[in-house]
Amino acid sequence: MRELDIPGIFKSEAEDLQKSRENAIRIHGTADIKAAGNEIECHVRRFLKRMLPRNLYITHGRLIDKNGIVSPQLDVVIADTSSIPSLMTTKDGTEYVPIDSVYAVGELKSTYYKNSKYIESFTEVLSKIKNEMSHDDVLNTAYNGVTNGNTLMRDIYLCKGNKTLNKLYSFMLFVNGGDFRFSEIANHFSTSNTKDLPNSCIILDRGVIMYGKVDDKFSQSRYPDEVEDENYDWYFSPFEPIEAECGSRDGNHLGFLYYSILEHIANSYLEPPSLSQYMAKMMVVRKSTLEKASGD
Repeated sequence: MRELDIPGIFKSEAEDLQKSRENAIRIHGTADIKAAGNEIECHVRRFLKRMLPRNLYITHGRLIDKNGIVSPQLDVVIADTSSIPSLMTTKDGTEYVPIDSVYAVGELKSTYYKNSKYIESFTEVLSKIKNEMSHDDVLNTAYNGVTNGNTLMRDIYLCKGNKTLNKLYSFMLFVNGGDFRFSEIANHFSTSNTKDLPNSCIILDRGVIMYGKVDDKFSQSRYPDEVEDENYDWYFSPFEPIEAECGSRDGNHLGFLYYSILEHIANSYLEPPSLSQYMAKMMVVRKSTLEKASGD
């Protein structure tokens, strides 16, 4: 039987993404960074739509919570199609997605420029989402298989691996590393609140920024803010192919992003958002304006 060349598939996908960037620059020129970036955003969203399971809704737009608070614009929003993947799309084309329906969000850039402070800016966006928007944690009461009197049958049945079932995963993807140097951004990761930082940053042609620790081997954590082990820290590393003919470094980095998103979703559970809470400000009834049909 034939063996599926998974590293080769992601090598091809990464090459297509690099070509898309080059074509966008050729068409729009380096002066029009926004237009070139839009081309990359569309390419990545198409890639995610094609590769990820069909029960996911891949879009871009703003998150909205039950109080009507909205997030800044996001390049990638990955939501659950089984409940309310989109609350509305307004006349100007902006889509609003209930935060309770969202698995992951992402920021996409064609090229890394240190002076643009892309990672710092996205950290501010994530901080606003996590500190200013309402999104109650759904805890896994059977985490790691440990049960007690407070354990819900739901969690025993779901058998999910995440400690927080509705955790919002965040990522950044830079197609070209530009003038990236990890040493120049390391202080930002060391001094920022871990819950406000992207869970991972992928510099497609360079490597991956991730949270982990080094023992006999490197152990990575997808959720830095849940780690209590002080031996964990932020690291940057390329993923070199095991063999010369086995995939590519760029492909491995794209594969890491795909794996991280898929693994996160597989171990998550989203409770359907309460639509009545999102629309509550429109559903106010006053006794003084009520008219009864029977007239009593």
